[in-house]
Amino acid sequence: MRCKVSGKIEESRPWRGGQWICLGLVGLAITGWLPFTATAARCQAQSGPMQTALIELYTSEGCSSCPPADRWLADLATQPSLNGKIVPLALHVDYWDRLGWCDRFAQPGFSARQRTLTAGQGSTTVFTPQVMINGHTTLDWNRDTVIRQSIATINAQPAKADLTLEILPAPGAWRVQIQGRLQPRLSPIHTGVFAALYQNGLSSRVTAGENAARQLHHERVTRELIGPLPVAADGRFAHDFRFRRPSDADSHDLGVAAFIQDQTDGHVWQALALTACRE
Repeated sequence: MRCKVSGKIEESRPWRGGQWICLGLVGLAITGWLPFTATAARCQAQSGPMQTALIELYTSEGCSSCPPADRWLADLATQPSLNGKIVPLALHVDYWDRLGWCDRFAQPGFSARQRTLTAGQGSTTVFTPQVMINGHTTLDWNRDTVIRQSIATINAQPAKADLTLEILPAPGAWRVQIQGRLQPRLSPIHTGVFAALYQNGLSSRVTAGENAARQLHHERVTRELIGPLPVAADGRFAHDFRFRRPSDADSHDLGVAAFIQDQTDGHVWQALALTACRE
């Protein structure tokens, strides 16, 4: 399936060599071991002593079962009792586009990530909506007591990594800086650092496919995902890059998430999010 999005043709590509190919349509990234200096005002978030749960929803505007899950994630993201305890992200996959509706938020890299994480759990079956908490699929996402217990169990565990996330606004872009370290008992060899630019307040009028004639609303939509970025042999990491803002975005609808993940089994060691900074 080929879809024309923002004047570009994007074609589904398989993941290669065990790497998660997560390429955004709207971003520019430069990573490296750079000193963290800045002259502009910055905003910062620091992870705490306990683990935060990363919640990933794999979804599509072409899937008739997905709107309830989209609403569920949006509601979860606004729960005051879960503030600072979860990092929710919606990743739109592209394999539903073949039914006639091209999801403008879908990226082949997100589909590749879903397949890779699913394979790490011993399965070859991907589906939508698919919810993963800290890299592992849960089928009970729509049962409030079950999902809250899962989150509480993660939140009760001491953090396995420290994360600091900083954003320095710049014209048309955000400079993002991530640094931190793993706990000494964790191996950095198969660990990667990820960063996501997400957007709230999005909607689409769908005219084809399973959701034809429906107006869909989305929150926490991942617009770009960068990673895995390396961790040094001593367990420390420092990365500096830029996210270019989507042309249709108000800065107050944007945020950045960061997380550290084991690339062998998908387990997430820590996650952190930072909402829009004033420019």
